[in-house]
Amino acid sequence: MSIQSKISLLENGVIVPAAPGAAVSSSSEWDGFVVEHHKMEKGELPGHTILDHRLTITTGQKTVPFEFKENGKWGRVQLHPGSFSMQNHGDLGAPRWLDHFEFLAIAIKPVFFEKITSGQVKSRQVELITQRGKLDPNIQSFCQLFYDELSNKRYTSQLYGETLSMAFALYLLNHYATGNKKITEPTGKLHGLQVKNLIDFVSSHLGSEIGLDMLSGQVHMSPYHFSKTFKRTMGLSPHQFVLKMRMEKAKELIKLKALSLTEIAHTTGFFDQSHFTHSFKRVVGISPKQYRQSL
Repeated sequence: MSIQSKISLLENGVIVPAAPGAAVSSSSEWDGFVVEHHKMEKGELPGHTILDHRLTITTGQKTVPFEFKENGKWGRVQLHPGSFSMQNHGDLGAPRWLDHFEFLAIAIKPVFFEKITSGQVKSRQVELITQRGKLDPNIQSFCQLFYDELSNKRYTSQLYGETLSMAFALYLLNHYATGNKKITEPTGKLHGLQVKNLIDFVSSHLGSEIGLDMLSGQVHMSPYHFSKTFKRTMGLSPHQFVLKMRMEKAKELIKLKALSLTEIAHTTGFFDQSHFTHSFKRVVGISPKQYRQSL
């Protein structure tokens, strides 16, 4: 079954997918941030305009010869495993790759940077420095996390994806943006009433999908400042904290023996019993069924 690419290009005034469906093996999206895994046979794309800030990170095991047209001339670079290339929203592109090419494709809408910083960085001001086949160990680490998320999409949450995509976008801002776009590191901690309100909010929404915007909105902070301040206060990331609360609630319900494991899974916000079992075993060390039997 083919997957429609959510990453787009502009060809002759028409918006088209960046890759044919047969080439897209997996895809995830978090409100302005898209990551996909592409497998492309030797080929090329006609001249086009890039929509959104774009990165490709080579995931295959061999080096791929890659050519690109710039200022009317062809340039060439070797894309080694783990290397990344990056262009800006509105740039012109005309690439061709001379061998089978596997890569993570990432598209970040300009407004995404503005949203996660609550306007500290304006979308129209974001310009990333063009890269061709660059190696960066930190981006390789992010790539592995994104690849793991795509591979285990069924077992990850919206909150985790939002946190990961935000951290990656901020890394690009702090290390690859032109001009002075560094985001000030927040100081201080959440006060007691803010923590209580957050705990009450999470407790009353355990059965629903909890997003980073929902949590940061409770204390009127940008997602970035909230994530940093929350971890400094609680010692856990928002994603880890919500997962911990879900596990504690699940253990309470298992002890009561009034609900089936499937019902407990839905009550505590997991997609299904398989997702619940996978997460419970990873956190607690044994499956929900084994935990219930141990009681």
